Amino acid sequence: MAKHSGGLLLLMILSSFMSISTLLAAEADDGATLLAFKAAAIGGAGNGAALASWNGSTGGYCNWEGVRCRGRHRRVVALSLPSHGLTGILSPAVGNLSSLRFLNLSSNGFSGSIPESLGRLHRLHTLDLSDNAFSDWQQTDKP
Repeated sequence: MAKHSGGLLLLMILSSFMSISTLLAAEADDGATLLAFKAAAIGGAGNGAALASWNGSTGGYCNWEGVRCRGRHRRVVALSLPSHGLTGILSPAVGNLSSLRFLNLSSNGFSGSIPESLGRLHRLHTLDLSDNAFSDWQQTDKP
């Protein structure tokens, strides 16, 4: 009996460790995804003032301008940066923000294609990419 309970304890410890490491990886992934977004969004135009708060000295990505996190695992649920003068491309990495529910990047200068990776955002319920210069964006008037 002691042999079985020791194995069960080991299994529980390993399971807890795997859960914690998975959550830490998800949190690190959200931060890395946001940095990839920033690098692509500010373009090569030397627009360093845009997203200036997005750095390691501001207490983590959940405190960055336009970013909202929820839950004890600090997952990004909203990214709202309308009219921020962003002139690059929309990074396909945004599709990795698996908890994202709200994305507003309207009234910027994004160009290029809208990444297909946005289709992986199954929790997304609000998307506003209007007033940008996407090459495959077709705005239609709704009655």
